[in-house]
Amino acid sequence: MRETAERSVKVGFTKSPKKIFDEIERITAEMMRAGWTLCESVFEDGLGHAHLFFERELR
Repeated sequence: MRETAERSVKVGFTKSPKKIFDEIERITAEMMRAGWTLCESVFEDGLGHAHLFFERELR
């Protein structure tokens, strides 16, 4: 059985790209340390948020 989780990062046009990707990397690293695998990332059409989808196997 698999467990899924979603995290979102606010993007927008006023936030610097470096800060956005630093936050995405921080969240991904934190989740990976907890046993999760990043399976997909999606940016909204209006660039409001980036959605990160994670999975992990339940034992």
